Amino acid sequence: MIVEDKQPCNISGNGLEIDGLSLTTLADRFGTPLYVTSERRLRENYRRLAEAFSSSKDGVKINYAVKANSNPAVISVLRQEGAGADVSSIGELLVARSAGLSPEKILFSANFAPKSELEYAALSGATLNFDSLDQFLKVADLCASSTVSFRINPGEGKGEYPGITTAGKDAKFGIPADRAAEAYARAKAAGVKKFGIHMMTGSNVLDETYLPRMTSILLEIASRICKGVALRFDFVDLGGGLGVPYHADQPPLDIVKVGRQVVDVFSSKCEEYELGNPVLTLEPGRYLVADTTVLLGRVNSIKRYEKVFIGTEVGMNQLLRPALYGAYHEVAIANRPGEMRSLKADLVGQICENTDILARDRNLPPVEEGDIVVFYDCGAYGYSMSNNYNGRPRAAEVIVSPQGRAHLTRQREDNSELTRGTIVPSHLLR
Repeated sequence: MIVEDKQPCNISGNGLEIDGLSLTTLADRFGTPLYVTSERRLRENYRRLAEAFSSSKDGVKINYAVKANSNPAVISVLRQEGAGADVSSIGELLVARSAGLSPEKILFSANFAPKSELEYAALSGATLNFDSLDQFLKVADLCASSTVSFRINPGEGKGEYPGITTAGKDAKFGIPADRAAEAYARAKAAGVKKFGIHMMTGSNVLDETYLPRMTSILLEIASRICKGVALRFDFVDLGGGLGVPYHADQPPLDIVKVGRQVVDVFSSKCEEYELGNPVLTLEPGRYLVADTTVLLGRVNSIKRYEKVFIGTEVGMNQLLRPALYGAYHEVAIANRPGEMRSLKADLVGQICENTDILARDRNLPPVEEGDIVVFYDCGAYGYSMSNNYNGRPRAAEVIVSPQGRAHLTRQREDNSELTRGTIVPSHLLR
């Protein structure tokens, strides 16, 4: 497979396309930088995941992790497919509600949240997943009639980069396994009668043995809690972390194999530990959205010195992951697909930081000013991590329907956004 022929894009006589629409035409029509999402691919990803875990006795509940991509159009597509939402703030809760999700379909999983946020979430009707006992005690009086869950740190985690490994001794998330029973006992004493248990141990894991093994560990922890506190769990949430291949030579996760093994472990351990029939729950973000979306940006200028720097409209303000983690994204030139990649260059942005490098030492076709650079796999943590550093407005977003029609889903910011809400005291205006 050549790099350009990569989900959700393909090559045609019009250059690179996404679901039948030319990327250069979309760039001309909507401007750049521009995030372009394939609704078709988004639905395919959800259905593939749901099918892989469908052998679970009572099915599988999928709560989409809104933090990965909070565009309401994306959330709405997943809601239509049957997903709920995992949210980590009041802002994400409100976005999920704006996309049509009812409170009972939302899991609120904040960490170190202030009491005011916890109160709002509890009163909203969402299910609360507490990161610590302290967080629960702040709003215990509001939770007696609700389902209460705690996030467990099982003692180990895994991630593509250290910054996205969210369990283990150095992680700020969750309750250590040996302290979890205390949290559930306090919740039970406060009158709570319905419980869930949750873990989220890492991100972008391509090891197919990992989630089945962590499922076994979590259920063993759940068993100790059930016996020690005399309760039953209504759901067991395995979190997310299912990986996607960012490099062209990485094989995709065999999700059918992973799903089958997780369900087998889940079923056998629930029976062995006499856990009853908790609902198997997943919390995917990246797996659903990463490869649905490309980011387009024009080439502004080119420097040719000891090495070649191709300066684009896309910088760390539009796509932070390469600067934050050293993350890798495949790239192509939309209007030059299939051309010989005879140029080695760094793709860089306009931000006044030397970490503003989107791609190092990449082989590219001959590039000219005005060409459209395509960054692949930008659906997860692309726009949601973007910012206004250096006074640069954020990009527009478009979704392409299965019928091949492009719909604007987020307007491009203009410079007025940069001063909205600011106030200069009158004595400083003299």
